[in-house]
Amino acid sequence: MNPWSGRFWGLVALAAIFAVLTGCASVTQGTEQSIKVETLTAAGQSIDGAQCQWSNDKGSATMASGQSALVRRSGANLSLRCDMAGQPTAKGQAISRANAGLAGNILIGGGIGAAIDVGTGAAYTYPTWIQLVFGEERLYDRGEHRDDSAATGTVVQPNASVAVASAGASPPAVAAAVPVPVPVAVATPTVPASSAVPTVPAAPAVQPPAPLPARQASSLSAPLRRGDTLEYVLIDRLTQTRAPVLYRVDRIDGDSILFNQGGRVERDDGRVVSISSAAGGLYDSASPPEGWGRPGLTNGMRWRAEYESTNGEKARYALEATALGDASLRIDGLDVAAREITYTGWMYASVGVGPAQALPFKATVFYSADLGRVVKFEAEYRRVNLGTSREALELVRIWR
Repeated sequence: MNPWSGRFWGLVALAAIFAVLTGCASVTQGTEQSIKVETLTAAGQSIDGAQCQWSNDKGSATMASGQSALVRRSGANLSLRCDMAGQPTAKGQAISRANAGLAGNILIGGGIGAAIDVGTGAAYTYPTWIQLVFGEERLYDRGEHRDDSAATGTVVQPNASVAVASAGASPPAVAAAVPVPVPVAVATPTVPASSAVPTVPAAPAVQPPAPLPARQASSLSAPLRRGDTLEYVLIDRLTQTRAPVLYRVDRIDGDSILFNQGGRVERDDGRVVSISSAAGGLYDSASPPEGWGRPGLTNGMRWRAEYESTNGEKARYALEATALGDASLRIDGLDVAAREITYTGWMYASVGVGPAQALPFKATVFYSADLGRVVKFEAEYRRVNLGTSREALELVRIWR
């Protein structure tokens, strides 16, 4: 073909547009990646063959430990769970990070392609070799393992009920029974009737041990530091499916707190600065610009929230908010004071190529001023011909 012809340059332009629209990372990285999952005992012994499951917002599948499997790339955390007879469950959360494909897209000016890659997950990569430990839940960050070395992770939650000995370990010795001394009878001397019998003082009553001091709420409300992790649970109210959601503090910049490598940025009072990864479902994807909760509310306060979401399903919201009153929630064994807030109104979302539909939307939020964040969130909306969606996100604990 003549390189100076209009048809030639037309095809070149068309190819360039296609490359941008399909996304650089989608081409160079793909929407799937291979991950090896290894299971270890508490003593560090590797045991293959455990039944494992991975899941994220893009899908789920099963695999055997010691092998590699293809998982869907995503900006959301990857949940891992491995079970084996004779061993306590091994759990893990893997955090993905932006890969070279996304950087290339940005460098060549492919803003559209970069946006597509973020949406499909092709822009992200998880750790490629993950070592789970039986009886523990660990956090694995791709930012700390950019190469293909084994990611050992950091312990998030030890399993306190580990009662099964590791493979090859000797069973714990049974403590020998301690013999109870038998009192020896001692002959009592005869005392004349006229003699006074001395009074023997009664033994002092045994006082019960003093109760242990209750855990203080300050263990939850203490300011967040780098490395702290907020553990929530995301619940589908229709199927009762539960999935852990972790927000890890990666950096603190003045009064801004960056979670999950900037996927969520908050002020120190919980107000939202930005959200680029909807790890918490509707809590993130439908969030008002400054978040669902706010400090300084009084009972009966009302306001209107009109905004367009940009970090999940593209939709416009028109909601009326009301601060109802005080509530108390139990979190990690502690009573936490919170204020209940309700949001009611409409969600305008497109279905297919048709016009946007007005869908009833309502949410109930519990905001703790002491913790500076939402501790419980429930939302519900109903789609035409698609049924009702109901989600909840609840704070479980804060790992420090």
